[in-house]
Amino acid sequence: MLLDAYRVVQVTSPEGTPAPPEIAERFQGRAWTKHQLEERGVRITGAAAWYLAAGQDWRLRIEPY
Repeated sequence: MLLDAYRVVQVTSPEGTPAPPEIAERFQGRAWTKHQLEERGVRITGAAAWYLAAGQDWRLRIEPY
């Protein structure tokens, strides 16, 4: 459901390299709904969530809160 709360537990490049702190910190420390993430530019595609920043896509690993 769209109103369920999630937390971002990891932000990496598609190859698995950790995102720089200025990107990862945008999502840390709070619960998000999928709608709130989408409002901030996150694309949720089935099994993955992606965020475009600093000229590349970053993969967000989200879990239920």
